[in-house]
Amino acid sequence: MKYEDVYWNELPMEATAAATTLGYTKEIWDSGEEVPCCDEYWDELNKDQQDAATVLGYNETSWNNHGYRSYLRFSVLCFLMTSVFFLRLSFLNLEWDKYVRDHVPEILVDVEDDAIWSQWAAEHDAADMLAVRNTYNKQYERFEELAACSFLFMGLSEVYRERTFSNLMLVVSGLAGMASIFYSTTEHHAVVLSSIREYLCLIPSYYSNSKLFFAACILECILSFLSLAGHTALYMAYGDIIAASMWLYCALEEVAYVFDFGLSSQKNGNSSEQGVIVEIMYSLINASAAKMKRA
Repeated sequence: MKYEDVYWNELPMEATAAATTLGYTKEIWDSGEEVPCCDEYWDELNKDQQDAATVLGYNETSWNNHGYRSYLRFSVLCFLMTSVFFLRLSFLNLEWDKYVRDHVPEILVDVEDDAIWSQWAAEHDAADMLAVRNTYNKQYERFEELAACSFLFMGLSEVYRERTFSNLMLVVSGLAGMASIFYSTTEHHAVVLSSIREYLCLIPSYYSNSKLFFAACILECILSFLSLAGHTALYMAYGDIIAASMWLYCALEEVAYVFDFGLSSQKNGNSSEQGVIVEIMYSLINASAAKMKRA
């Protein structure tokens, strides 16, 4: 869509008139919601609607391949999975940070060298602690790989939907995330690549219609900068949880809208939609928190 990332007040006059013909208002357009005619195929539109869609950058092929189509649903599901994996990683990281600070000397808390950990475990007869660390590392790597793969697939599906600069940056960001996992040779190298991923993700989030998503990406960039500077305090883990929760809320909003769960179609459906989303988020967060307490 030619004006997909343009707010209503920034549209040229002919685009505003075309959007109005299709049934858009300023509130609907800026919120990123669709109007009823978006569910219709090109041949089902009247002549005025087809002309208006043409002004907005559509032709018959692109119109029939937008809206509630399989690739868009796949993209949204990837976004949801990325958010869930991201949130699980955040709780896992917090769980480990709290555990390790209670069971090992402070000087060892931020050490990543396996040899140093093995030496300490041998000297203090702490094989159990070493086993816990190995379990944590395996879980973290698994969820990190899942999050990186789902994020990359989200970017690829968005590029397939429309080749825009912001969508291309999603793919590049996803590739940086994959590189930080599979091709980094040192911990510092991985942190640098991960930070590049966060900074690149800031670009598409800026062009999105979600201020919350943009705020979450800004928070992640700040945390990445602090990580590069060597900060490892617990507030970093809490910051990750906040950012991940913001991501998840945005993802659930997209799922509720794209899959049309009967929430966004109500006249005053925003409050209902947000209520359901908040309930789902509380359930997910409480489940993760309960598991962390049991550990």
